[in-house]
Amino acid sequence: MDDKIIVYKTFENPIEANIILTRLKDAGFNGFLTGENTAGLRPLLDHSISGIQLHVFETDVPEIEKFLAEDIEFE
Repeated sequence: MDDKIIVYKTFENPIEANIILTRLKDAGFNGFLTGENTAGLRPLLDHSISGIQLHVFETDVPEIEKFLAEDIEFE
């Protein structure tokens, strides 16, 4: 099956992006970040333009949204 990879969410904060990615991976989802190296090299750069992007499989999006909604409820 050919599954499309999409940008699920864009973050301004690399720590927040990594926390969400780690939660998803711990729950069994696949994903990766882009743009985080730029954020570390240029901390004063305006990340609202490009940001740190979380990429996931498009078919996982409904399950990811459900998982994150439930995960946030228990914080």
